[in-house]
This record gives sequence, C-alpha cells and structure tokens, in this order.
Amino acid sequence: MSEYNLRELVISGHAPKNVRMLMARGAAPLQAEEMLELLVHLRNDPDGEVAGQAGETLDSWNGAEVLALLRSKDCPAAVLDYFADPARPEEFLQTIIANPATSGEAVTRLALGVSPLLLDAILDNRTRILEYPAILEGIRRNPAATPRTLGVVEEIETEFLGEKRKDYSIESTEDAEDAPGPADAGAAAVDEELLDIEAEIAMLLASPPPDDIELSLEGLPIETEDNDANLASRIATMPVKEKIKYALFGTREVRAMLVRDTNREVARSVLRSPKLRENEVEGFAAMRNVSDHVLREIGNSREWLKNTFIVHNLVKNPKTPTVISMRLMPRLRTHDLMLMSRDRSLPDATRIAATRLMKQRLAKGSSK
Repeated sequence: MSEYNLRELVISGHAPKNVRMLMARGAAPLQAEEMLELLVHLRNDPDGEVAGQAGETLDSWNGAEVLALLRSKDCPAAVLDYFADPARPEEFLQTIIANPATSGEAVTRLALGVSPLLLDAILDNRTRILEYPAILEGIRRNPAATPRTLGVVEEIETEFLGEKRKDYSIESTEDAEDAPGPADAGAAAVDEELLDIEAEIAMLLASPPPDDIELSLEGLPIETEDNDANLASRIATMPVKEKIKYALFGTREVRAMLVRDTNREVARSVLRSPKLRENEVEGFAAMRNVSDHVLREIGNSREWLKNTFIVHNLVKNPKTPTVISMRLMPRLRTHDLMLMSRDRSLPDATRIAATRLMKQRLAKGSSK
C-alpha cells in the first residue's frame, strides 16, 4: 500500500484498528509533517486505546522537529491548532502566533492565557485581528493583560473596527458548529473602508510612486532645526492614509519622522518602504522613541539581522522587547555583555540574562 493511500485510509476513518495503532505509535513510513498530522487526527480517534497512544507519541516527539514544522506556512491547520495551548513552551507559542496559517480560533484560545509579551505578538498581526476580532475579546479576558495591552486593544477597535463593528464574542464549544466561520464573522464585524490597511499598502507598492510624494523643502527655513520643525508640522496635519503613503515613498527625513509616529500602522509602513536603506534601519534599531512594535519587526527580520550593527543596537536598546533581546544576545561579544550587565537603563531581565551569559563564557574561557 502506498504512503498516500495509507494516509487517506486513516483520514477517511476506514483504516482497521491495527493500522491505526501502527500510525498512533509513529511507526508508519511517512514524512514527519504527514506523521504529525495523522497523530493529531488520531488523537480524537473513537477508540480510546488508539487516541491515548497517539497522544503519548505526540508528547514524546522531538521538539526541534515540531518547531520546524510549526514555522512552515504549509503546516496543517490541525497541527497548529493542537499545539496552540498556553501551557506549551513559549518558543512553540511564539512560532504558532507568527505563522500566518494559524487559525483565528487557535489565536483566540492562546489570547486567553499567554504572557504579556506574546499578547503583543498577537496584536502585531492586524490583518488576522480584522478577520477574527474575537481575538480582542480573548485578550480582554486574559488576567495577564496589562493596562498598556488593553489600551492597544481599545486603539485597534477605535481605528479599525469603528462604530460599524458588531458585537463579537468567543463562542462556546457547544455553539461552535452553528457559529459562522471566521471569514463570515470578520466580514460582518469589520468596517469595510478600513478592512485591510495591508491590502492598501500592497496596492501602493505595486503601483508607480505618486508624482507628488516628495515633501518640498522650498520655502522652509535654512536652519536644519527649523526645517525639521516645519516638516514635522506638515506631517502632523496629514490623515493616516496620507502618512502611510509618505512612509512608503517619502524622503529619508520623512521616514525618520514617521517611524516615530504614534500610529503603529504608519510607523510600521516605514519598514515596508522600497526606498529604505540598511543604515536607516541601524538608526531605527537604536532609537528609544520608537514603538516596541517597530523594534520587534526589525528583530524578526532575517534579512536585517544579517547586519551586526542592527543586532547590537537592538540588544542594547531598552525599548526592544525582552524576548527579542534575549534571542539575539548570544551574538554579542563578552565585553558587550559585561557593559550590558551594568547598564541600569536596560530591563532587569535583560541585564540578568547578559550577566548569566557572560559568566558562562568566562567559565569556559571564551572571549567571544
């Protein structure tokens, strides 16, 4: 029997118990991703012995292999949903939240019980929230949600859902079958005009730059400080959509101002600009007056993290989310770690981690 037919036999529910038990033990000749999908399926097998064995096999599966699959955009939704449990290791949860294939229901379930750092990561994906606004209600019910996090929830509701939004709630398991799907619920709840800033950005990037996008410096004062003040004044009066257009296609000076904008979508649009240069990102990574969402996006970019200066600036910036700083810290030299361990402007968790890593290296006689 071919691998394909074996898999289809189990999924269809027609496989005999001895075949299902073979699968539940992880002993079938299948690729890891296919095997995990089948194990998740068998976890709900009507035969308790098969379901229990599948659960044991899943619990003992190599963590690195699971993480690799959870990072894939082709990861089966059922696998993402199974591992979307607040009790899982934070690295698993961060990966699941970052995967665009993760369902709104799974993220809502996580929103009910994850840490404040992971709540920030959930709030970063505006498109998913617009499609499945029940996520916001999940965050509200989370006892770990900070006043700042709840403020962001209010901001999203005001800016994107507006007065036209309909009530949304987390459906109980009993009502789930009768409830509309995520796409239907999102379509009913979201203000059509503001449905997808991401789509508007994609459209702007796919079109030729507007002719009138450059903010003219003609008539501005000669002194640089006065120029900056006047430029800032012009930008401050722009509506959000206009700011996004300038964030994408404006000058370097305009980008440096808009990356600090209080509207997170405007600030993050700067990072999508086709005119953005690596040395600008180096500067953004060191800024202490930018949103932590901007720093998180820089810290999650594999391309930008190839630049050593960007890595150093992020780790040494007190505004950088701790989860990003700690992930990048091993790339610093021991001398840098020593300086960080004494830097009182950094969060306590970052300084403690720097001290611990420095001591580990010194104990091994490493000067890296």
